[in-house]
Amino acid sequence: MIKLVAIDIDGTLVNEKKIMTEKVKKTIHAAMDQGVKIVLCTGRPISGIRPYLEELGMFAEDDFVISQNGAVITRTDTEEIIEVWPFEKNAVEKLYDFGKDFSADFLVMNEEKFYLIVPEKNQKAMRPALISEGETVRMAVDTTTIGGLEGEFVKVLFFGETAEIDEVEAAVPSEFRDDFSVTRSQTYLLEIAAKGINKGTALTKLAQDLGFEREEVMAIGDGNNDYHMIKAAGLGVVMENGTDYLKSVAKELTLSNENDGVAHAIEKFVLK
Repeated sequence: MIKLVAIDIDGTLVNEKKIMTEKVKKTIHAAMDQGVKIVLCTGRPISGIRPYLEELGMFAEDDFVISQNGAVITRTDTEEIIEVWPFEKNAVEKLYDFGKDFSADFLVMNEEKFYLIVPEKNQKAMRPALISEGETVRMAVDTTTIGGLEGEFVKVLFFGETAEIDEVEAAVPSEFRDDFSVTRSQTYLLEIAAKGINKGTALTKLAQDLGFEREEVMAIGDGNNDYHMIKAAGLGVVMENGTDYLKSVAKELTLSNENDGVAHAIEKFVLK
């Protein structure tokens, strides 16, 4: 019996207009009424998850979200971070040294700050698509230099046109793939987290903390950054609009995010 359902947001929970349909909401509420734990598991920061938590009313003291591709687990009622796996600053600097000469934007993020890193004497103009990305996750993108960074960060991002990200991805040294978690989450986005940190490790940790066995966990996703989450769950369900790479490890497929695929999966595999 499925007792916990982990759901990605973009391309999964919401349609292409970033809207959670009434059918999806109704079906999730039916699962919650049945006692099933719903956990949103996304690359977004908490600010970009909050509107969907509000729509679903997920603010009980035992409600949690997994954000930043698994680098942060947060209790939703208090927004207390219960687990975080950050980068050391020297790791961010190492990645910046690798990425600074590419045309793609180099950014860092935690749950409070989203920075475009610019050269000391060359204030780079911010592309409209990046401003729009900040609006999507409800976090304004500020600029700073690598020397001006303070505090801990949980994610490095390369942002740009598909060809720009292709170039960066092809150039990532093999030792970086050993030292960090590197994933192409969107055609325009390459995301890098601390070694061994991904949606799957966070989902496994949270499920264990809540007392759920792997066989009692279902995960639904569409992108390559959902790979470890799909593998970690007892039942990994991939959207019709999912990548071929993700579909290769799916145990089940569901309809697309334009056709209420999350609702279809919950109705088929969860509801009594």
